[in-house]
Amino acid sequence: MNRWLLAIVLAGLILTSGCNNQSIMDGNHSLQKPDNKKDEIIVWHTYSDEETDVFENEVIPLFEKQHPNLDVKPVRQPYGEQLKWTLLARASAKKPPDVVRMDISWVPFFAKMGQISSVSDFKDFHFVKEGLLEPPLKSNLFNGKYYGLPLNTNTKAAIYNRELLKDAGYTRPPGNMDELLDLIVKHHYQLGLTGYTIWESLPYFYGFGGTILSPDHTKADGFLNSPKSIQAVENLRILYNSSGKTDTWQGVVDGKYFMIDEGPWFYSVQTPQKLEEIIKNTISAPFPVTNGKGSVLGGENLVIMKGARNLEASWTFIKWMASPEPQKLLMKTGLMPTVKGIKIKESTKESGYLSSYIEGLENSFSLPPMVNWAEIEEIYIKYLRMIILEQIGVKEGLSLAAKEIDSLLLIEKGR
Repeated sequence: MNRWLLAIVLAGLILTSGCNNQSIMDGNHSLQKPDNKKDEIIVWHTYSDEETDVFENEVIPLFEKQHPNLDVKPVRQPYGEQLKWTLLARASAKKPPDVVRMDISWVPFFAKMGQISSVSDFKDFHFVKEGLLEPPLKSNLFNGKYYGLPLNTNTKAAIYNRELLKDAGYTRPPGNMDELLDLIVKHHYQLGLTGYTIWESLPYFYGFGGTILSPDHTKADGFLNSPKSIQAVENLRILYNSSGKTDTWQGVVDGKYFMIDEGPWFYSVQTPQKLEEIIKNTISAPFPVTNGKGSVLGGENLVIMKGARNLEASWTFIKWMASPEPQKLLMKTGLMPTVKGIKIKESTKESGYLSSYIEGLENSFSLPPMVNWAEIEEIYIKYLRMIILEQIGVKEGLSLAAKEIDSLLLIEKGR
């Protein structure tokens, strides 16, 4: 273990031990092998209440019925940075969990640290790979190898108020970002754009022609502060100034907002009565596609940690999870499948809204597979906020951001 990784692990151990959180360290299950001699697979996940109920009471029993020699022990954990450092520390110490449901943005970090196993090395990986959707599958690719399988995927759809769209004389939603901007300005509509994170703002920034990094992800200067990026932020500032500050979910239903963009949970967490009201008053469509890009790709992957005690058993579990039967069960909670060929309309009553997201996946974009992407995002957010709040000029702010990001990239390259 190199000194840099050792320092990170020690910092993570100090953080987690100081938090006095028993669940995040050991979960609720013993790590000892059961008396029946079955191979045990300890799985850490961050599912919601509804998702956990289906996962633990329907999906796992089905797996164990089909694989009677394997015993799955699920441990629900709170999502956050504490979990990230705990996982790194435990994997470095060769301790379980065996399998983790991990946010796709974490995979490059753990792969770079050498703390998750490459699934490319399994003999039947190529066969498994062929059955999965390409965009979420690629989120597991790092330096030419795959380090997990896509479990569920998501992107954001554009949700329009039906009456405001009609009042503007449109029979269909805007087709691209320029058309959306023109419509917003012309009719003085409000947009539900309220945050500065990559998930919230990057689809608009990219849609207007902006770029953060060079194609090889090695340089920001000349890209983040290019004329196209400067113009993109100028347009983005218009949208922010046309945005409200109140509840976007209810606002688009009531007609306060012309459009919001949101993930499938906007629908999946609603009561049947509320869902009926939403569908009556809004129209869901794929996020406007400009320059071949729609919205950002999100989701979770299943990875095998370096602390896994039985690689073959862990592989058996994650490839089964990336198959139609369990993914159809989890679709009941609004989770989007990653398996090719699942008939959405035949598998769930919520097909009306999920189809917008499935279609949107075709033009979704992945974040760069970079270990230090979280730090790059922090710099991006800091300067974008300053620009939108007019605390700094657009060109000056983007140039300073590019300089800070390039310094970060040089440090990363020198490790």
